[in-house]
Amino acid sequence: MRPAQTDDGSTYYEYVLLYVDDILCISLRPEDIIRNEIGKYFHMKEESIGKPNIYLGNKVSKVTLENDVHAWAYSSARYIKSAVQNVKDYLKLKKLSLPTKANSPMTSGYRPELDTSNELNPSEAAYYQSLIGILRWIVELGRPDICVKVSMLTSHMAFPRRGHLDQLYRIFAYLDKHHNSEIVFDPTPPEIPDNLFEKHDWLHTVHGNCHEEIPYDAPTRK
Repeated sequence: MRPAQTDDGSTYYEYVLLYVDDILCISLRPEDIIRNEIGKYFHMKEESIGKPNIYLGNKVSKVTLENDVHAWAYSSARYIKSAVQNVKDYLKLKKLSLPTKANSPMTSGYRPELDTSNELNPSEAAYYQSLIGILRWIVELGRPDICVKVSMLTSHMAFPRRGHLDQLYRIFAYLDKHHNSEIVFDPTPPEIPDNLFEKHDWLHTVHGNCHEEIPYDAPTRK
């Protein structure tokens, strides 16, 4: 709340409200930034300031690597388990279930662009699109192992077919079996030997003396 004045000089009060889920500060002095810089403008509960344990719904924890270096780890297991359970509940209403064998996110050799199965009805297509949204968020939360498969099926959101939906169910079945994974942010500077790279003289292009072919009717550059 702060006082302000109207054009005629009368005083009124402004209220500034900030709604946030999480604030994650990555710094050598995180508490100082949160308390003295952000906290200078916004009121924060004292008990909410501390080492992170949840961020964007993901579990944040510290782990010790083999070289005794302490690193932060980021796990989407809780979100994935909740998402998988929602799909299971949906299928249960239809007296269906997720595939029991899903050691990979997609069936070997499956090509979604060649799928000629029946197209989904509007209700199923809407559900397909919602599952794509969930999976894309899971990729954002640190599951690059399903990124390519999700991207392949995302390209068919406008005209999804039964086979496409079945492959989405397979991805969720795969996540159900492999939900407990995490990304570890190793702070150790990488050591890359220079002798692994062949030396080149980059003063001259490796393509030779090439010129771009410009169409005769191309407009004049301005």
